[in-house]
Amino acid sequence: MRKAYALARAELGTLEWAEGSNPKVDAYFDEVGFPTMQDDTAWCAAFVGAMLKRAGLPHTGKLTARSYLDWGRPVADEDAREGDLVIFWRGSPDGWQGHVGFFVRFEGAHVVVVGGNQRNQVSEARYPRDQVLGFRRMTRTSRAQSTTLQAAGGAAGTAVLGAIPVIGQLDATAQIVLAGTVSVVVLAAAWIARERLKLWAEGIR
Repeated sequence: MRKAYALARAELGTLEWAEGSNPKVDAYFDEVGFPTMQDDTAWCAAFVGAMLKRAGLPHTGKLTARSYLDWGRPVADEDAREGDLVIFWRGSPDGWQGHVGFFVRFEGAHVVVVGGNQRNQVSEARYPRDQVLGFRRMTRTSRAQSTTLQAAGGAAGTAVLGAIPVIGQLDATAQIVLAGTVSVVVLAAAWIARERLKLWAEGIR
């Protein structure tokens, strides 16, 4: 999510054109499967979808903001963090209209988000907190996770197997030193695996 959020912030200032259609906005539609759409169509969901896709995360493939209420997993308001998606209602809480953007922070009774089609541009904007329908978050999963775990397990296994033939030939003190060294290698491999998986899940790598 952090990578998608960073990509969204990099688009700040992208404007709808007074005449014609801004190719950058057209590209958001294109990336989520709507190549014939232009910036005279509401594009907040297209913007979010394009940023998610660029970050290697799935998107809903829809142009309705509320489609993201079924995306990822729900996050409680008090647990919301920078880069989560926020979905708002427009018109009526029970209607179909809405808005979606990337959460930045709370400001009193408002929520600040980075999103598209906010005053006809990509911007930071404030929306009433009482219009929030939900916060959502998704982490990436793939075979890269098992590959990372296999690599870490291989490093730990090599350290253990390499120590077995040697440890019986050592005196008590040397055995303790060797066992401590092997433990450090195993713990380091586990820590590296955890950190790499965390970065992958957040869409950073």
